[in-house]
Amino acid sequence: MTAKDVALVAASVAITLLVTRIWSSRRCTRSRNRKKLPHRIILVRHGQSEGNVNPVLYRDVPDNAMPLTDLGKRQARAAGEAIKAIIGDESMRCIVSPCTRTIETFEEIMAAWGEAAARIPWTEEPRIREQDFGNFQNPDQIRECKIQRRKFGGFFYRFPSGESPADVYDRISSFLESLHRMFMRKAEQNYVLVAHGVTLRILLMRYFRYTIAEYEELENFHNAEFVVLEHNGDGAFRVAKVVHPHVDPATLAVTIHEAPHVRVTSRVHRESSFSLSYDKRTLCWDDNPM
Repeated sequence: MTAKDVALVAASVAITLLVTRIWSSRRCTRSRNRKKLPHRIILVRHGQSEGNVNPVLYRDVPDNAMPLTDLGKRQARAAGEAIKAIIGDESMRCIVSPCTRTIETFEEIMAAWGEAAARIPWTEEPRIREQDFGNFQNPDQIRECKIQRRKFGGFFYRFPSGESPADVYDRISSFLESLHRMFMRKAEQNYVLVAHGVTLRILLMRYFRYTIAEYEELENFHNAEFVVLEHNGDGAFRVAKVVHPHVDPATLAVTIHEAPHVRVTSRVHRESSFSLSYDKRTLCWDDNPM
């Protein structure tokens, strides 16, 4: 064997050792990161707001300042009891849209923890606010805009002085990157996000990489309804169930409805190719942080 051959063999061995070391290091990093991921991510829509009941109020009250109704507060409190039943005494961190109705929803949810609620960390996050439909909203103008939206395409239509769902998609993408970094820095067993209908559907779209057509099939969530995403132990999250704490307006009796899937406009897709996308498109934080 010549000196050149010896050098080539040595270089080959060195490269092999380097690649093996890098691969092992990445495996160790992924393993450590998976241990930091929460058991669950729970996505909650706010309770019934005054604007849900009477849209005319938007003429004078800005969307971000719209409060909950009394029924909405009861819905949020029922959601809190249902969430507490799921996570028990595990640790949690809450991330809340800064709108009045979501802050009030969060406060009612926290009532389920009693005095312990004061020790639960939480933060406001403007990026998960609702789609901006414009400033003070004229209901007649909004109705006309919705007619135009059907012609233009719901995902790309931007309301005057407001946003399109495509705009919301951009800020949700940024938020998910920050959320991944938060998982690594602030390990909690559960993360609870309190937000809005469009925002949560866009988050699921971005999370599971739905197409625009699939996004537009998603029905809006009921007030105080929430989605439970569970960690599968291998760096990915899947939809475990959707929970709707229904409060009867007349009797105030609470009924908990659960489903293993989200609702779509054209079908319930428990066995459809769309529902299988949960298996194909689970988010793997280690390999593809979003």
